[in-house]
Amino acid sequence: MKKTIALALAAAMTASALTGCGSGGKSETAQTTPAAAETKAEAGTQAPDGGQADNAPSGDPIRIGGIAPVTGDKAEMGESFWRSWQLAIDKVNGEGGVLGRPVELVLEDSKADPKEAVELTKKMGDNEDICAVLGPMASSEAIACAPVFEEYSMVELSPCASNNQYAPMSDYAFTLAGKMDAEMPYLIERGVHEYLNAKSVAVIWVNDDWGSSAYQSTEEGCSQYGIEITDNESFVSGEKDFTAILTKIRQTNPEYLLLITQAADGALILNQVKSMGWEIPVIGAGAMYSDQVILLAGDAAENLVASAAFFLSEDDPVAWDYATKFSDGAGFYPTIHGPLSYDAALLLCAAIEKAGTTDRQAVRDALMETTDADVEGLLAGPYSFTEDGDIIRAYCLVKIQDGKWTRVSDYTKCSKFE
Repeated sequence: MKKTIALALAAAMTASALTGCGSGGKSETAQTTPAAAETKAEAGTQAPDGGQADNAPSGDPIRIGGIAPVTGDKAEMGESFWRSWQLAIDKVNGEGGVLGRPVELVLEDSKADPKEAVELTKKMGDNEDICAVLGPMASSEAIACAPVFEEYSMVELSPCASNNQYAPMSDYAFTLAGKMDAEMPYLIERGVHEYLNAKSVAVIWVNDDWGSSAYQSTEEGCSQYGIEITDNESFVSGEKDFTAILTKIRQTNPEYLLLITQAADGALILNQVKSMGWEIPVIGAGAMYSDQVILLAGDAAENLVASAAFFLSEDDPVAWDYATKFSDGAGFYPTIHGPLSYDAALLLCAAIEKAGTTDRQAVRDALMETTDADVEGLLAGPYSFTEDGDIIRAYCLVKIQDGKWTRVSDYTKCSKFE
């Protein structure tokens, strides 16, 4: 019987999900990731007898930048980024590197601050050894940095920036998450309309660049399928008490509650819905697909439906290997940010190999032609970059049943992209 990775790793995840980032003691920016010392010996360059493998990379390293919050209140989310980047780079180095050379991640701590991210972008742009950059993490950071990356003619590959405005901003701005005007229409069409046959929803959305863009796409999708939005309420990330919002929404008598939130915020809302005695089925945006929701909300999360670009299962050896290594190192289960970051690093390495050089412009041009066929990653394909650096991909629907995530649909795209 299929088991998600959560069943094997729940014990390790529980403590971390409640206590925060496992790298909270790190306070300085690093030339390589905090995980580099742990994983360098596991990079696969040793032959079984202890000698050097025939395909071991050699020569000067190819340096890729990484911008993520290593410290601060977004540090655990940032750890999903840098730890996944490092796991991908370890895999690449274990298979001979890129252009026969080892790959090295140069990590800088943005503290989830757009202004800090801009300064770090300038620092990396001035470093001619860095040929491209993974990150920044959030849409607000990525949008702020896009003009600077354009100035330096350097790739900005953000795993998770999905604001509809981001990718079209610059010829060098790329996203692996895909814009919200692809993901949310999928959730509304395939999930809310077709799977649930919902006639009305109320929406709670986080008031940031990601949330506002997602809600805009939700409005458009609901309008297309005649789904009434009985009420929509926004909140600022970090809010702890949703009682007033939920009481107001309840009075509008929606059929479903749709949450456009990160996992931790969504779990809080689910718990407070249950404590009110309100029995309403809940739908979540893709960021809600996380075992953190199950750990923090327990029974209150049962029957939650969400969209997903991947499904980590023991039946998938590649996904299982990644999830196990990630959880062993981090002490918590990878959320959607991890697989997106892992595949972003693999794609960027594949683009450099395709370019045959570390020249920044050549890497950018090669990335435009790089697809899921060039990597053995975690995300469901097929996918490729559009002219504006966006990705249109297939998604599936997942549901929490008997305390674990279960895939309840095949991978498909929103009909307007088929």
